[in-house]
Amino acid sequence: MKRLSWFWVTMCSIIIVIVLVSWQQFGKLSPSAEMLTEQEAQKLVQERYQGEVTLLKLADQQYQIELQKQNKLYVIKLDAKSGKIISFDESNESTAPQPDPPSKSELPEEELKQIVLNAVNGSLVSFEKIDTNQQPSYKAIVNEADKQTTIIVDATSAAFLSTTSSVINQPPKRLTENEAIIIAKSQVQGEVEEIWLDIEGDQTFYLVKIETIDDREATVQIHAITGDVLSVSWDDHTSDKKEDDDDD
Repeated sequence: MKRLSWFWVTMCSIIIVIVLVSWQQFGKLSPSAEMLTEQEAQKLVQERYQGEVTLLKLADQQYQIELQKQNKLYVIKLDAKSGKIISFDESNESTAPQPDPPSKSELPEEELKQIVLNAVNGSLVSFEKIDTNQQPSYKAIVNEADKQTTIIVDATSAAFLSTTSSVINQPPKRLTENEAIIIAKSQVQGEVEEIWLDIEGDQTFYLVKIETIDDREATVQIHAITGDVLSVSWDDHTSDKKEDDDDD
């Protein structure tokens, strides 16, 4: 009877030990109790990779996570029990919004004018704002000695987008009296008595009266623009002198 009691005591002890071990392995440390929560998985990935989690889902004890970082999208597989990274791949597509390029401010109008005048030595005729392919620009017209230059300048960078020049049609220059006298004396040698400017219709000309050494007078007609000699007319002093002699 005493032997049976010890036998049952021993068997009960063994059963209790087996139950305790089984409870520790399959009860207290069950897989569901060891799994990371979604919040824990998200925090782990964000702290480790310094990005923003945009997608997180659990399947087959693995978290599939999409992480946005520096305009790139990464796909991460995370073991839900151990927290180990199973895979880390860069996605071919990025859903991150591209930052807007910084807006450029336009330069002051006076500064742009000075840039134009530093490049072209002349006087500024006009300076107006235009729109070239939705790009703010200015059109400058500068007159130089014998030409006119048109410049299109970028309002933000001050770069010259185009530069064109054309010859200015100068009004015809009129001869001076001295120039007319030189031409007249090349036709008639003598002393200039008088010079005056005359206009007939649309023609302007000089009349130069010259007295020769033999006491004759000639009037030379010279075109005031071209310098062409239009005519040479003589006063008939010989006839006048003969008439005076006859009267005597």
